Amino acid sequence: MNLTGLALSNLRRRPARSILTVLSVTVAVAVLFSLLMFNTGYQSALKRQLQQMGVHLMVVPIGCPFEAASLVLEGGKIENYLDADAGEKIAALEGVAIAAPQLMQAIVRPEDGRTDIYLGVDEKTFELKNWWRINETDEQPSAALLKNPDSLVLGYDAALIEKREETGELIWVPEIETELTVSGILAPTGSQDDGFFYIPLKTAQEKFGHGDQLTAIQIRLTDPSLAPEIGDKLENMFPNAQVIRMEELLGSMTALMGSAQALIFAIVMVVIVISAVGVLNTVLMSVFERTREIGILRATGAGRTDVFTLIWVETLIMALAGGVGGLGLAAVGAPLIEKVIRAFVPMVPAGSVLQFEPKTAVICVLVVIGIAVVAGGYPALRAATGRTIDALRTE
Repeated sequence: MNLTGLALSNLRRRPARSILTVLSVTVAVAVLFSLLMFNTGYQSALKRQLQQMGVHLMVVPIGCPFEAASLVLEGGKIENYLDADAGEKIAALEGVAIAAPQLMQAIVRPEDGRTDIYLGVDEKTFELKNWWRINETDEQPSAALLKNPDSLVLGYDAALIEKREETGELIWVPEIETELTVSGILAPTGSQDDGFFYIPLKTAQEKFGHGDQLTAIQIRLTDPSLAPEIGDKLENMFPNAQVIRMEELLGSMTALMGSAQALIFAIVMVVIVISAVGVLNTVLMSVFERTREIGILRATGAGRTDVFTLIWVETLIMALAGGVGGLGLAAVGAPLIEKVIRAFVPMVPAGSVLQFEPKTAVICVLVVIGIAVVAGGYPALRAATGRTIDALRTE
């Protein structure tokens, strides 16, 4: 018995009902596929935003945040420093993408009542702040600063204070008896970074007499969600240092991702259940209408397994047809579905966040098969286990 051919013939005999069932599965799969693509892209986009924040953790000597405030306001000196190898130890930790060592030093100018903050940095700081650019050029700040040991890159506000507008100008710093060459001016960042005077780390350590000491190590992680775990490791590694965490903000962002994911999967479950119920209703009604026909099949030699398989194959054909149509519809309608979802999910990054992954399509196929198994199982079982004599008596 050609069950597949017979199943197709049965579906063609009831075109309206078959088409409506296929359409219900099509819509369900399209919504499911779009939601899964949105969820994947949304998670990735938020993680990119967290990465672009730059610093996820910072290690500083004990008391450094308070002493730094004193340093900025009154020219106080920091007494505690980190060892030079601290940066290398942190960089070796699994989950740490960048560990950028820094040395901060203030120079007080009594004549005009200002304090200039010099920040000794190396190329890792520029990897950490990869959005920095030299003003009105495409030159990388790292290339400008590391041209020679006496190079100086001015933050945008620092350049305004110094009244410097061009590179190549010389600045004499009497406190360290050094003449620095302005090799670049940072484009405005809108943050505290605009107020610093940046010099090479080795130059800062040498000129300010701190050997290999550091005042801070700024850290970017491969995954921001690792911040609590790595923060605990750092506290154990450096008992005489403080670990400044960004957990409050990171926690809010990761909680946001979790809430959005819960909302999306709640919608997915509703869609799947509605689709399964629709298919179940269609197949079950078909079984009721064909009770006599099924009885004739049984009386002419068809076994219970044949009847069960026939009904289940009909369900599977409709589900797979709907699945294929759903994937095609998603390719066209996903942007519209994304627009609707944005109204319910907060802080969605700008631009399309739809992101296709092969596993998304696999999940949709598995869901379609699951719908066929669940929605077709009971009607098929009912048709296969009914008494032949009762079926033949049915009008």
